[in-house]
Amino acid sequence: MNTFTTRQGTVSISAPFWSMGNEHKQVELTYRPDNYHGWGVSKAYNANRCSDFSQADAELFALNAESKLRINGGKT
Repeated sequence: MNTFTTRQGTVSISAPFWSMGNEHKQVELTYRPDNYHGWGVSKAYNANRCSDFSQADAELFALNAESKLRINGGKT
């Protein structure tokens, strides 16, 4: 598993795994923000799509996940 530290929190990418219904191995990207009580966002992708996943990709994934995780105007 690779882990990237971003401005918003931590993004990790799992080891490739087989999943029923998919003809290609999958990886799971997980974003866990700092100070959010263990909550996070995960998404599965084809492993070949993430073979060259970089810090810049982690920053973009975190920014996108952050927008889905937090509710505007709410307390964190």
